[in-house]
Amino acid sequence: MTPGSIQYFEYWTQDVRKDGVPFPKFAEWFGDDEKSMRECTEICRRYTIELRYWSDDMPASMMEESEALEAKHLNQIGRPSYHGKDGWRMVGAFDTEDGEICLLYSRPIQQEGLAP
Repeated sequence: MTPGSIQYFEYWTQDVRKDGVPFPKFAEWFGDDEKSMRECTEICRRYTIELRYWSDDMPASMMEESEALEAKHLNQIGRPSYHGKDGWRMVGAFDTEDGEICLLYSRPIQQEGLAP
């Protein structure tokens, strides 16, 4: 399994939570400290994984009930235009202190001049 291979990508992007709210194995590269989106993107780039973040407002019911993020909440928000296209796959989700749900998308890094 080498960086850039499909097996490598599949291994590191696998969901380690299995509760309906995806959380990728590669998140362990970020450590326990809070890292910025830019830092996380750069870390993954070094390992041939491209990241994109997209966010939407939390559903009103989630905010009113002060609930933790669950799969049912993910079904109540939108998706970016690139969802499921050009190799982009949603591999993570988390809520923010700003009242948003952030979706994390990844794909194997694309080399210039090559089709995705």
